[in-house]
Amino acid sequence: MNDNGKFLLGLAAGIGVGTVLGLLIAPDKGTVTYKKVEGAIKDAANDLFEYGAETVKSAKNELHAVKNHN
Repeated sequence: MNDNGKFLLGLAAGIGVGTVLGLLIAPDKGTVTYKKVEGAIKDAANDLFEYGAETVKSAKNELHAVKNHN
């Protein structure tokens, strides 16, 4: 993983943790907060899956380029 990928992954993790902590200290009822946290986790999982798919696609393209270079 390159430096940009590491930075973006760290940024996404930081945003996710900050969001969850912010929701946990929010003055909502427990059920409302739970639903918000559940939604945030699902969104983060989807974002992570998309990032992983893009990373795999990029790696395959790089590998293909290296193979065809010779």
